[in-house]
This record gives sequence, structure tokens and C-alpha cells, in this order.
Amino acid sequence: MSGRGLPGGGLVRRHRPQDIEATLSLRTTVSSTTISLPESDSDAAALPDTYIRIHASIKHSTHPALPLTLSSWRTPLERSLSPEASFSPVWHNSALTYFHSTSNPDRYGGPPGLGYKVCHRGGFARNLRENWDFITIPSFESGEEVVVEHILPVEELQFWKKRDDGYRDEVKPEKGEKWVIGPSEGALGTFWWVWGDLDGDLKEKQFRNDEWFEGETEDGEGVREGEGKEWVESEGENGFGLSMEIEKLAEVVFV
Repeated sequence: MSGRGLPGGGLVRRHRPQDIEATLSLRTTVSSTTISLPESDSDAAALPDTYIRIHASIKHSTHPALPLTLSSWRTPLERSLSPEASFSPVWHNSALTYFHSTSNPDRYGGPPGLGYKVCHRGGFARNLRENWDFITIPSFESGEEVVVEHILPVEELQFWKKRDDGYRDEVKPEKGEKWVIGPSEGALGTFWWVWGDLDGDLKEKQFRNDEWFEGETEDGEGVREGEGKEWVESEGENGFGLSMEIEKLAEVVFV
């Protein structure tokens, strides 16, 4: 595998309006609008799980009758493919770490350090479906959305207050304090997308991106030599052409 063009860093794409083929709208909701912070491990075990839900729908499309499929890797829509996963990969990839107080603008927080826990699978394969999570978004004409749910690791949350000298102090949310939670702006984008449905026309296809591999040959359009299987490439190089927008953040109150 070549190191050329391997994805890394933030996903946010700066598209020119004329280059956008589709725009996804992301809306955040929570299973409970009140959150209790545990004082001890025993308290944490007794608390009910809190879920953050990301609702994704197509807001704009040059092909309104078609669904689209994207790699959710390093986005707020990513789900773990590892059976040993103890946390959603969104905490590892910092895709869902917008935690800000609405009443105290200098106070912010999030679930740091979870990348050291088992939460995802790593590596690259020639067929991207072997290592990446992909998700299909219903067509614009359908008016439907897809919802991805993540457990919020309340016991791992930390909160800080900005200081004038550039440092920060660790704090705890005050009772009754309101916060907003949602996707990180740096995670608004994808590395790979295509028109189609994972359970429909794409079901037997394999996904690739030749920008990340060298020395491969083809035996006809869309077919890798010697395998006789149909391969699909991204509509836009490294995910360009598909944009994401935050429609709504979730509001919670700490009690």
C-alpha cells in the first residue's frame, strides 16, 4: 500500500458552491435532556445510559431520486466494526466533542482520552469495506433520515474553564447549568462517497480509492485484474463533492 494521499487530520471540506453534488444535514438529539454526573464508580454503575443520536438526511442533491453511501470513518456517523469495542469510535476520532455551556461561554468539556480504549479497528485494505464503516442516506425525494446512536460515557466527561493566560482550570458543571452537545466542525466531511444503496445496487460491490494505492492494474473499467469483481470508486477524489452541515445541537441540563 502506498503512503500517497492517505487520509488524516480534519475532514472539513471547503467546497465551492458549484462543486457540491450533495449536502447532508446533521441534527443532534439526546435520550434525556438531563444528565447527572456520578460522584463515584458505584454511582456511575447505577446511572441509566444516556444516548446521543445523530440524525442525517440529504438537504440538497443533484440526483434527488438517488440515495448515497459514504464512509463514516472519522465522522459523527461512525459505528464500531469491532466486537471488542467498549466505546463508540466517535469519542476516539473526536467527531462528537462539541460540549459548551450556554450560560458560561468560557466553560467547555468533553470525553477526552478515550482513544486509548478499544473502540475501533485499524488499518487499510484494498477493499475499503473490510476496514471502514459505510452508511447509506435515503434519497432527498424520500424525505427520510438515518439515525446513528452513541452511548455518552458520562463517567468519563471532563470540564474546563478558559483562563486569561491561555491555560485552563478543571471545573464541574453547576446544577441547572445548560450545555449544548453536537458534532465537531472538523469532522464535517468524508473521505469516500458514491450514489447508491449498500443493501441495493452496491451490495456486491467493493470500494476502493486508487489515490491511496500504487502498482495496481485493471482489466477493464471498474474491474481489478484477475478477480472479476466489480469495484466502485468515490464520486469525488478524497470525498470532495459531499458537504455536511449542522442543523441542530442537542441541549442538556446538568442536575
